[in-house]
Formats: sequence, C-alpha cells, structure tokens
Amino acid sequence: MKILENHIKNKTFSNIYVIFGEEEYLKNIYEKKLISNIIDENFKMMNFDIFEGKNVNISNIIDACDTMPFMSDYRIVILKNTGLIYDGKKDDTIKLENYLHTLPKTTILIFIEEKIDKKLKIFKTISNIGTFHKIDILSENELVNWILNVFKDNNKNISAKEAIYIIRNIGFNMEILLNEINKLISFKGSSTKITINDIDNICTKSIESKIFDLINFMSNKDMDNAIKIYKNLIVNKTSPFVILNMISRQFRIILQTKYLYNKNYSINNIVSALELRDFIVKEAIKQSKNFSIKILLQAINECLEIDNNIKTGKIIDEIAIELLIIKYSTL
Repeated sequence: MKILENHIKNKTFSNIYVIFGEEEYLKNIYEKKLISNIIDENFKMMNFDIFEGKNVNISNIIDACDTMPFMSDYRIVILKNTGLIYDGKKDDTIKLENYLHTLPKTTILIFIEEKIDKKLKIFKTISNIGTFHKIDILSENELVNWILNVFKDNNKNISAKEAIYIIRNIGFNMEILLNEINKLISFKGSSTKITINDIDNICTKSIESKIFDLINFMSNKDMDNAIKIYKNLIVNKTSPFVILNMISRQFRIILQTKYLYNKNYSINNIVSALELRDFIVKEAIKQSKNFSIKILLQAINECLEIDNNIKTGKIIDEIAIELLIIKYSTL
C-alpha cells in the first residue's frame, strides 16, 4: 500500500484506482482517505458519485465520469462491488472498457472490489492508465501491532499476549475487532490495564472460536464442556447447519494436518499446503493426537450423513448434532 500512501501524501493521483481484497475495513479507510484528499468537503456533493452493486447502469456511470468538476481540480466516481473487473455482466464490462480510453483527466475513477480477474481486457486497460492496490486480511503480527496502537491511542495498556488472545477469540476481521476493542475501552473507563478476564467478560467470541473450543473439549474427552458450548450456541440462535458444517470442517483440518504431520511435513509446510494460520495448524496437531485417522474419517462421513438426514427430515437437527458430540467425546 506504499504506492497509494505516497499518492495521497504527495497529492499525485492516478486516473483510476482499483482497491481490492478481503479486508473491508482497510478498503473503506483508503476510500475515505482518497475522497478527503482529492475533493474539498464543501464541494463534495457536486463532485462525487457512487455506484454500488452488480446492477449498475453503465450509461449513468459514463455520464458521471464525463461531468466536469465544480470548483475543484477533480471529481470522483466510485464503483463499489460491481464485479466489472471480475464476474460482472460481459456487455457492461466491454462498454466500460471501451469508454475508459477517453476517461477525462479531471475524473478519478475508483473501483472498490473483493476480487479481480487479470485475464479480462478491462484489467489490461486499467493497468495502462491506473493502479491496482490489493488489501488482504492482515497477518497476526500486523494485527497485534494495530491492536496495541488502538489501545495506546485510547490511553489503555495491553500486552501482545492479550492482543493475540483477542485475535484468536474474535477473529481477523478488523471491523469486528474494532467493535470489540471499543467495548473494552468503554467498559474500562478511567482504568488503563486490559486483562484476559476483561476480554472474556466483555468480548463476544466468534462462532469459529467457539467451535474450535468445542472440538478441543471433544478431543480431550471432556463431554460436559463440549455440550455446554453447543447448548450456548443453540441458545444464541446459531443455526444447527452452521454448527454441523463447522464441526465437519474442523475434523477435516485435523485429518489433513495429522496426515501431513505424519508424513514429516514441518508446521510451515503444513501452513502453506493447507493455507491456514500457523496457530490453527499447531492446535490441530495437538487435537489430532487424541483422534486416529480412522476415527476422523468416520466423524467426517457421519457429519455428511447427519447433514443429509436432517435435510430429508429423517432426524431432528439439534438432537443429532448433540449425539454426534457425545459420541466423539467418548471414543
């Protein structure tokens, strides 16, 4: 993102920006930074248009781009989640691509997308007159530093250990993390120290984290605590299908990890092969020690069977999943 930061700092802007990737929070941050640095807030209404979704009208976009700026050097047109550089309507993509060759220098066109397709002609056209900026989910270390800085800016003290604990219990989504961080800051008031207890008492664990704990209790043959987590998920209106699919996914991760680990793959190689976070792989290795490959295969097949039986009305979802948890907490 250094190129984009330099453009903003030096106010030397490209004709087109494509900001893409999975981290919505950072994409929104850079969108706002570009807007605030390119056009005066007093004249924003006259110099700003946004088109969102896959049903945008290309003619309206072209009209907006062709409009001259008012009391400003530039006007901004934002295309958000349109899919026009990925899987949008082919005719729309062709029409827009043809137009981009005549895009006025006074218009800055900003695409905000999750995915792009480098094989499309429009990608090559944009590459000649604009810049691409990929924003993916941050690494754990990057998130730890960000969390430490957010708390520091709010006069709160937190160690890297607590920051990691927050990430592993809440997830890597920065917007969700920020909401939970703000809850902690409000809760602590004038008190500055953030503890593990505070995080447990105030923050809402992600469903992924709860399922991870559930499987952990199952692997340690702690049926009571596994069922306790399951009941809590049900009480909080978590779909039984979601729970079942996530249990099945975790069993698959444990199986794949166990297989590769038994083949003498290093943790880094397993992380690379399975495209998982290193702490997930490390925990899966621990969990795998309490399940044989035969049992893991059996559990995965049983999850598929339960899923099918629920869909065909042969069994009651909540009861079937509870019995599954009991069974694999005792094998």
